[in-house]
Amino acid sequence: MTPETYRLLLISLIELVGLLPSDIRENGVKLRVEPASALIDEAVTITASGVQHGEPVTIRATMTDSRGREWQSHAVFMGGDGGRIDLAQMAPNEGTYRGVDPMGLLWSMQLAPDIPENDREPRGFAYDLQQPLVTKFILEVEGIEVTTCELKRMMMDPGVKVLDVKEDGLIGQLYMPAGAGPHPAVLVLTGSDGGINRTDAALLASRGFAAFALAYFRAEGLPDRLVEIPLEYLKKGIDWFVRQEGVDGKRLGVIGGSKGGELGLLLGATFPEIRAVVAYVPSHVAWQGISWSGPPPDAPSWSYQGQPVPYLRGQPTPAFLGQFMGGGGQPMKLLDLYRSALDNQEVVERALIPVEKINGPVMLVSGREDALWPSTLMADKVIERLREHKHPFPRQHLAYDGAGHAIRKSFLPAAGTIATRQLMLGGSEEANAKAQADSWPKVLQFLRTSLQSKESSR
Repeated sequence: MTPETYRLLLISLIELVGLLPSDIRENGVKLRVEPASALIDEAVTITASGVQHGEPVTIRATMTDSRGREWQSHAVFMGGDGGRIDLAQMAPNEGTYRGVDPMGLLWSMQLAPDIPENDREPRGFAYDLQQPLVTKFILEVEGIEVTTCELKRMMMDPGVKVLDVKEDGLIGQLYMPAGAGPHPAVLVLTGSDGGINRTDAALLASRGFAAFALAYFRAEGLPDRLVEIPLEYLKKGIDWFVRQEGVDGKRLGVIGGSKGGELGLLLGATFPEIRAVVAYVPSHVAWQGISWSGPPPDAPSWSYQGQPVPYLRGQPTPAFLGQFMGGGGQPMKLLDLYRSALDNQEVVERALIPVEKINGPVMLVSGREDALWPSTLMADKVIERLREHKHPFPRQHLAYDGAGHAIRKSFLPAAGTIATRQLMLGGSEEANAKAQADSWPKVLQFLRTSLQSKESSR
């Protein structure tokens, strides 16, 4: 007897003795997710019908990542009026998330408890841009699986074309939307991890933007350390990008997070062809360089025209040094290292990014519980400087209570957003997920508005 046959037989026997609610036996229960196929950044609606009023019902979700690891979540609801459950209107009585949240079952997923400890790294969800993510939803009544449905989510619209770029010393990937264009253009930057920011570029191209994910360190043929990266390299990338067929170089923006947010603001202040800047958890000053193979170098992150861009050094506090010397395999909290350095106003003044020179609108996104560096404070400083210099373009800062450094742009499990193995990122999984859900649609609208053509604005 197959497992499925056994399950159906078991349900039939339980129905026979009347252990399941009568409306399940007579009318049936339906579980639905709409749309059943969606992009990874798109909110969906999950509903159930045919449930007995006041009956406890469990909805489980399972998904497998690209490493073959299973992720799970669940929520228990009481059947509502008319036998309906709607996750966009009802909070679970218990489960892996709290409160009314239509996407709660997706962001609150955790690794299955039987995953071996040596397979639990990376802490976050592992995925492949080319492969759809299939989530199975299971509705249970009194511990018995009654019905299921599936959600297929894509990291990238099937019409997006991807071009590997390895020419004239540039390393990156170009993501072009379906259609002839010309499309508004966004330069996509990575943060201190280096490499190529494929995920954000794929999402932007899926939403109609030509997106160039340009690496600037920790990629083939590029420096291993984020030290004295010449802005001229980024300018070369911009010039190459705007020459491509289907790209509207007159509608160019830049997006980056963390060190990429710092760089995005610096590029906008340096090159007037950039007409909009989006910076997640950014800095208002240029900081010293970063090396993942040794101690922080006493050298700038950036250079321009053969000269180092003035920078600020982190200042270790006694609390930071105690944490560093204590070790113990715990993630490091770098917040004090950066925050204490901001007390030296004279040095800060030299390292300030002249954001008032940005030739277009600016949007900033931060988490008030950022444990890596004080991104909300620094983003506020950007807004303050723009205001003081009467910057003539729109400016906005979305600061989220309870959120940390890792505010993503897609509805993936939020596990791993509080800390990596090496670093504390801060916030809570719930707050990080809610910051993502609120900020990303606003960022897309900001880019559409800021980079709209003259024709479309009439």
